[in-house]
Amino acid sequence: MTANQIAACTTILAGLVLSVAGVYYFQKRKKKDIVPCTWEEVGKITHLNLYPLKSGHRLELQRAECTEFGLKQTKEDEETLQMRDRGLVVYSEKDHEFRSGRTYPKMTLIDVSVHDENHLAIDAPTMRTLYVEIPTKNGQNQTKIKLHKNEEIPTIDCGNEAALWLSRYILGKDTGLRLGYHDASSRRDITKTHNIALDFYKDLSNSSTGLYADLASTNLINLASITDLSAKLNNCTITVNNFRPNFVVDGPNLKPYEEHDWHWVKIGDVILKNVKDCTRCIFTTVDPESGIRNANMEPFKTLGKYRLSDGPDNLPVMGINLEVIKQGLIFLGDKVSVARRK
Repeated sequence: MTANQIAACTTILAGLVLSVAGVYYFQKRKKKDIVPCTWEEVGKITHLNLYPLKSGHRLELQRAECTEFGLKQTKEDEETLQMRDRGLVVYSEKDHEFRSGRTYPKMTLIDVSVHDENHLAIDAPTMRTLYVEIPTKNGQNQTKIKLHKNEEIPTIDCGNEAALWLSRYILGKDTGLRLGYHDASSRRDITKTHNIALDFYKDLSNSSTGLYADLASTNLINLASITDLSAKLNNCTITVNNFRPNFVVDGPNLKPYEEHDWHWVKIGDVILKNVKDCTRCIFTTVDPESGIRNANMEPFKTLGKYRLSDGPDNLPVMGINLEVIKQGLIFLGDKVSVARRK
């Protein structure tokens, strides 16, 4: 056998090894996605929240469509236009990095609502209402914004009037910030920027991601966890809204933090999978109703003393990040059932 033939055989063998490994890996991941047959009822949904603007004020819902990208308004509630969770983002005009309430707490006071079939209405204290036309891609307004770990996400810019309004409200200047819109036409790719997290959290994947959410498409908090944290705080009052969840579950027998042991969650007919604990930052110190940061860094400081993630971020945790496995409608008051980790 010649050297070239040996090299060719080696290449073929290597390819077969990789193929077999790929099939094994796929089957292993697929096995994890087998939906449980038995469920344990733990409580009901007491809060159902959608955040149209990343870091903006919440929209409290009675029902929502749970899509692969996260929550979306139903046609029954908004017939002409349905907003999606974290479908808008504020970003820097200079470097295209996203901006949030971590740096600008007053962003939590920005309200977004549907004006008509083509426009959103955006309001904030002391500002006139801004009417933003829902942009469509035209080759001129397409860009990319950078989220955590410099992850680039395709974005449609919402125009100069929105940029002026946001810059004046947040910065007190005429320039500096812009508004981006995600049309939910593409899925994020976190394989290059979040490889460490992907190695640690075995259920996390591109399919877990939301639009401009920090990572996963939905997140859930057990109200008993908030009650336990509140009891540990001195001279500081918090609510579940400090943590900006989509789903809040409460039940008579729920124990604090037990949601971290839930592998699967069923809300009505919707099925979700726990892919990552929800790590927290100083944004939790901002009062969601006043936009004022807590001077003592609470509840972030206290939470960090007893609830640190085992993952690579080594940050305080509260709640869980969920991937949508089976889409459908969710209603306030729906029963919540779980399958725990084995």
